[in-house]
Amino acid sequence: MERERIRCAIYTRKSSEEGLSQSFNSLHAQREYCEAYVRSQGGEGWSVVRQRYEDGGFSGANMSRPGLARLLADIDAKLVDAVVVYKVDRLTRSLADFARILERLDQQHVAFVSVTQAFNTSNSMGRLTLNILLSFAQFERDVTGERIRDKIAASKAKGMWMGGVVPLGYDPPDASGDRRLQVNEDEAVTVRSIFERLTQCRSIYDLQQQLMEEGIRSKAGRSRRGIVHPGMPFSRGALRHLLQNKIYIGLISHKGETYAGRHQPIVDQATFDAVQALLSQRSEVWRRRAPNLDRAPLQGRLFDQVGQSMKPVFTRRKGRAYGYYVAPRPHLGLPEASRADAINRVPCRPLDDLIRRRLAELVSGDVQAISTTVLRDAVARVEVHSDRVQVVFSLRALGDGAPHLIQAAACEARLRPGDRREPESRPRHVRGAIPVRLKLRGGRTWVEDHDRRIERAAGRARVSAIRRLRAAHAAMEPARPALASRTDRVFDARKPQGDLRRTEWAFLAPDIQAAILRGRLDRVSIARLQAQTEFQLSWSAQRRLLEPNSASGVEVVSTPTSPTTCL
Repeated sequence: MERERIRCAIYTRKSSEEGLSQSFNSLHAQREYCEAYVRSQGGEGWSVVRQRYEDGGFSGANMSRPGLARLLADIDAKLVDAVVVYKVDRLTRSLADFARILERLDQQHVAFVSVTQAFNTSNSMGRLTLNILLSFAQFERDVTGERIRDKIAASKAKGMWMGGVVPLGYDPPDASGDRRLQVNEDEAVTVRSIFERLTQCRSIYDLQQQLMEEGIRSKAGRSRRGIVHPGMPFSRGALRHLLQNKIYIGLISHKGETYAGRHQPIVDQATFDAVQALLSQRSEVWRRRAPNLDRAPLQGRLFDQVGQSMKPVFTRRKGRAYGYYVAPRPHLGLPEASRADAINRVPCRPLDDLIRRRLAELVSGDVQAISTTVLRDAVARVEVHSDRVQVVFSLRALGDGAPHLIQAAACEARLRPGDRREPESRPRHVRGAIPVRLKLRGGRTWVEDHDRRIERAAGRARVSAIRRLRAAHAAMEPARPALASRTDRVFDARKPQGDLRRTEWAFLAPDIQAAILRGRLDRVSIARLQAQTEFQLSWSAQRRLLEPNSASGVEVVSTPTSPTTCL
């Protein structure tokens, strides 16, 4: 009888990148041990899958590892029957992470094997032993982390540079071992110029624009994995961080404490103090001017079509306040930065109302119930384009108020006709595109929402109908006492002298008049009543006129009430 084939996936990991370039490193050694163990179980039907699952230079403290992600994906796809590792801590050093991984393996009926540690996860004693060993592995990692943190704190207290992003104006320490930052003279001139310019223009925004026009960028660098990060134009946040960095006056900061550094300062103390006083003063001014979230609920969530954050700006003209979301000037080199139809300013209120209405329709709620907190929790990102507005909703936040929207498919099914779902990279989020035309007119950006125009037209039609109904009853008021005693005279009122059109609507059925006054009669029904060439006195004929349009919501009232006393 042929034994069932067990497909074994070998996972290997090494925390540091040291030695990975060698022809035979720790990853190769781990795999050889595991392959030898699997071959020893060949009689049980064990075999090694060809796919390699290895992570070189990744810590076991978290789950963000490409090799582990591929392994878990193949497990979910039922391509693996057993996971083989050299030691348990190669898979993870976190007890909580290991418990989640083990639960996932159990759901797919996948075995777990440690070559140098005999474990059988199919019984309770094996699980207990495994958890105890993993607890010691996590304890070892925590102790090692504490030693590293203490060493970094002691070294920084002596003024040493202990790694990180090297600031503009300096180069990394040389090979002498004293861990002293080296001054880069060319970049140091740029840093001194930035400090001096701020004292002259006294505005971070103006300084940012000057640096952008002159092409001055942040420091380029290379990560430990060899990834090159080019210099980027300074944002206001990055510029403020540079101006507040005490490393330029020869100090090293660590956890709120400052120590005398071994490196040479670039900026003198007087200039640095003057810049800090100016920044503190400007911060207080902007704190007073900063708009609250009720006036600009999409602040921090709104971006233009090239990915730049749009900030709220408020102005007042003729005693009325106007708010706009404004994008910065596009950086050179960004895609679509030179497009003529690029939107760089959007009025706050129309855009906020548009997002609120869409959110209310998703959760089947009232627009008035969508508070600023609910809006900011549910909307993760909004991108403005010339022909559409893309909104990224958080399924977690939507599911809290509407459990049926916990899945992206359910959320997509509730999108308004015309809206569409677009790809979204972030999990537990769904992106929808609202076809809205944004265009410049008279120096301002207008939000042309087709649905909103229809709603406004319907509202104007309802107001016009209410006015006409009231005018009809006002015109009938002088004849009301005489008509109250003789109902048959009502029908003879079609032949008086004067303007008959003014009084016709006073003879509408009571339920139709009630629907007009309550705003429940839609624009199509109102147009049908207004388009009558010969007014129908029969209430049943009037109701039949509105029957084809079920959206009017007119409730038929059968009580025989006199048409002259319906209001």
